[in-house]
Amino acid sequence: MPKMCRPRSKQNIAMVAAAPAAPATQVIPDVVEKTIAPAAIERALTIYQQLQPRDQSVIAQARKILTQHIFALVDRGERDEKRLTVGGLTQLKAVERDHAIKSAHGAEASSPA
Repeated sequence: MPKMCRPRSKQNIAMVAAAPAAPATQVIPDVVEKTIAPAAIERALTIYQQLQPRDQSVIAQARKILTQHIFALVDRGERDEKRLTVGGLTQLKAVERDHAIKSAHGAEASSPA
């Protein structure tokens, strides 16, 4: 026996028709936090390491800075992985400009720009 649908009232139909559709580019927050943001962090860290050889302690500090900044961008609504990556690299550059990220081995491992 086929399943019967309950007939919709005119009010119900009007409410469904008037409801705004979600944008096609809308991303589920879980996907952003579990996939896109971590990928942006790793990509930014890889680019940072390719620009100049750095000590592991500097890389660890850079990862912390990237993680905090990229997740702050996500909290403000950014969902695009490329924009998150660029935003993270921009933050690292600003931190280096204000004060060099120093190596745990005593030598300055990252020079200000």
